[in-house]
Amino acid sequence: MASDKTTVDFASELAMGKPKSLGNTLKIVKIVESDPKKYPQLLKLLLHKDSLVAMRAINATKRLMRADKDFFDPQRESLIKVYSKSKHNVVKLGLITLYFDFIKEFSSSELKQIKILTLKWVGETEDWMILAQGLKLLEKLAKIDSTIKPEVIAVAKKASERY
Repeated sequence: MASDKTTVDFASELAMGKPKSLGNTLKIVKIVESDPKKYPQLLKLLLHKDSLVAMRAINATKRLMRADKDFFDPQRESLIKVYSKSKHNVVKLGLITLYFDFIKEFSSSELKQIKILTLKWVGETEDWMILAQGLKLLEKLAKIDSTIKPEVIAVAKKASERY
């Protein structure tokens, strides 16, 4: 019997469809769920040059990680060190929500890195969703480490002056 396995170009699949839709995101999620070895192929797209592809890749990544922690655990460090380098605000926003959702899974040193990234993103953004979700994450981080409260207050004040 011939093999039914075909190679799927995730970037091409995620680029299809109307810009404000999921496109083929759920198809990619199903492919990765059935063959987790394809997960790195999806994660690489968080750094893709096309913001639509990156947006759908972070959407698929969040779905996978929330549904099965086995997708989160091995990537915990790369969410901070690798994928945070994305130039796309939509990926930064997705990472902020993942940091928030999985905050208890990160080590104290990882939480410090998350704090630094989030303060930077909130401090330089014009995107109100990054601002809102970033401040929500910083508030949660301040409950874990109250010494960061002055930094959170300072960045919130700066942000309020911009709007």
